[in-house]
Amino acid sequence: MSSTKKIIVITNSFLLAAGVESLALEIRGLLVDEVFSGSEKKLCEKVLLKKPDLIIIDPVSLGEHLIPTLRTLREEPETLIAGLVSESMKENVKSKFSHQLVKDAPKYQLIEELQSIIGKSIQEENNKTLSKREVEILKNVVLGLSNKDIADKLFLSVHTVMTHRKKIARKLGIKTVSGLTVYALMNKIVDMREVERRT
Repeated sequence: MSSTKKIIVITNSFLLAAGVESLALEIRGLLVDEVFSGSEKKLCEKVLLKKPDLIIIDPVSLGEHLIPTLRTLREEPETLIAGLVSESMKENVKSKFSHQLVKDAPKYQLIEELQSIIGKSIQEENNKTLSKREVEILKNVVLGLSNKDIADKLFLSVHTVMTHRKKIARKLGIKTVSGLTVYALMNKIVDMREVERRT
C-alpha cells in the first residue's frame, strides 16, 4: 500500500474542487492528485490511468453520464468512490454512492467522513511503509547522490540501489526526485538545511 492516498476529483465547480483540496490538506497522507471536469473526453480512461485510491464525484457535473461513468470506474475494485451530495439531491442519485460527502455539512463532519472513507490506517502506514534501508536510500537520493554514489556509500551494488528506488517509487506512488524531496521533508527524513546544502 502506498502511504500517500491519491484522490481524483470530478467536478466542473472550481469552488467544490478547492473545497475538497482544502479538506484533503487537513488529513495527513491525503493528496488531491488531479481535478477533472465531468465533460472531458475519455474521462474514465484518464482517471483510472492515475490509479487513485479515492475518486470523489460531483454527480451534477456528470449529468446523464453518471451511470455509465460509475459502471466503468467500479471495474477497478481497489478504488473507492464517493459522491459529493447535497440534502436536496434526488434520492435515486444519492443512492448510487455507498460513500457520501455532504456538501452542506460543517468542516469537522466532512473531515470525519473523509477519514472514515479512506480508512484510519494512514497514520500507521506512513510510519511502516519504508524499510530502514529504503529510508536511507531515499535520504541519499533527496540529497542528490547518484545511484553509484549511494551504492559506494552503503556498500551495495548499483543494481540493488536501483531495485530499492523502484520499490520506494511504487510504495509511495511518487516517481520524481522533487516529489520524493517533498515527502522526505514532510516525514522528517531530511530537513530543509540538508536539502539546501546540496544545491
